[in-house]
Amino acid sequence: MGAITPKILETRGAVVKKSVIFIAEDVSTGDTITLHDLSAIDGAAALNREDGSAVTQTVATNVITIGGSYSDIDVIGIAVGDSE
Repeated sequence: MGAITPKILETRGAVVKKSVIFIAEDVSTGDTITLHDLSAIDGAAALNREDGSAVTQTVATNVITIGGSYSDIDVIGIAVGDSE
């Protein structure tokens, strides 16, 4: 496979979003992680620190809710969004 060269239709100066890298310990299903440094999360990823697997989550405003079936895991993650 080769590199694809895109056709640029328009370029705009973008406002840089704030990113937050976080660690949460002893996380279980249904727990929430509130990122006070952000007023709204545009995207987030969370990983189980033990095995590196993705952690199921949902996001609303600046709160990440853990889904799936987890019990007392440590999570590392990153979220990008608007600052307070």
